[in-house]
Formats: sequence, C-alpha cells, structure tokens
Amino acid sequence: MNYLRDYRVKKLMTQKELAKASGVSQVTISFIENQLSEPMELTKQKLARALKVAPEKLFPPKNRRREHPIEV
Repeated sequence: MNYLRDYRVKKLMTQKELAKASGVSQVTISFIENQLSEPMELTKQKLARALKVAPEKLFPPKNRRREHPIEV
C-alpha cells in the first residue's frame, strides 16, 4: 500500500503533471498508484521530492502503515 495518489490529489496535480515534475513516467505513476508495481528507491525519492514530502510519507514501511497519513 502507498499514499501516492492521496498526496498527488491533495497537491491538485494530475499524473501527467507529477510525471513532468518528478521525471517519472505517467505510466509508472499509474502502475504505482494502482499497486501494480513496487517503485525502486530512486523513484520513491523523485516522487517525494516533486510532492515536497518525505518518501516515508508516500511509502511507509509495511509495519508502519497508517489509516490516514495526510495531515489536514
């Protein structure tokens, strides 16, 4: 599980906009959001940097998953 879509939507970004900002393809972002692919560490870092959050917020360790990680 990851929170990529939640943070992207919170930042009012489309997948295409996030792709441009991060250097990660829109297809890869779609695969990650739909849990069809597990991103590599470099990809996690690029996405986190583009969304201005820590990678651990987008992709928490499996033993530390939270119900709703986004602060309001």
